[in-house]
Amino acid sequence: MLLNFQRHYCKSSDEWMVLFHGLGGNYSIFYKQIEAFKQHYNLLCVDFPGHGESASYEESDYLRLTSDKVIELMNHLKIDSAHFVGVSLGTIVMQDISLRHRHRIKSMVLAGAANRFLKWGTVLCKLTLAKPVRKLLPYMVPYSIFAFLLMPKKNHRKARAIFIREAFKLGKSDYLKWAKVGQYAYKTYDKLSLTKNVIPKLYVSGAEDHMFIKGIKKFVKTEEASSLTVIPNCGHVCNIEKAETFNKKALSFLESLKKLEKHKKQNIV
Repeated sequence: MLLNFQRHYCKSSDEWMVLFHGLGGNYSIFYKQIEAFKQHYNLLCVDFPGHGESASYEESDYLRLTSDKVIELMNHLKIDSAHFVGVSLGTIVMQDISLRHRHRIKSMVLAGAANRFLKWGTVLCKLTLAKPVRKLLPYMVPYSIFAFLLMPKKNHRKARAIFIREAFKLGKSDYLKWAKVGQYAYKTYDKLSLTKNVIPKLYVSGAEDHMFIKGIKKFVKTEEASSLTVIPNCGHVCNIEKAETFNKKALSFLESLKKLEKHKKQNIV
């Protein structure tokens, strides 16, 4: 069974861009990106397992399952390779694909990338996933609390509301599987640190993304072809909170890659 998807075509390009949402969301969270991005790329917007209109699965390892399902979908649609854009949880899936299917990714834009929680965030995550807490409280209670701690300011309100509203549509089983993907995201980054990962990457984080920005700043320095853009007065979900800035940064990065590729070809000739 294929993941649910939506395509948008660009009349002036044959290149593809794949878009990954965050926890609890679906591809509709890119409503502020689609019009801007489809002027330059064909878009493939994907719903992760248990999200949107995609089915749930029995497998416990949702990270590997989703990576494989994305490749299956790309094969089905005859997309050999693409630029990937992801938000939060979506960036973890992108990183996993980059480890196991390197040749399918031309470049990556990672919004609100999540690797290591702050120490108190790790404790909170473990607490909310503990069996006694899961039995005592509906699963959305600790999730909602975590959303407020992750995005506490007034200017985070809209992104936070979407984050919580969409997650209510997840069932408990899917939520727990995905929560574990987030909890152990650092393992994917540990694997990346052992490889020579030369995929061009642009990390885009809000200056107020206090849970993850410290770890991302440290990690970007270890990757040869990575850079980080920090957006002022912005929280975790920067593609919604500062959409215009995010869109400009992402498209400028991709355009710079095109120019670099063109320059290389000219030098070869």
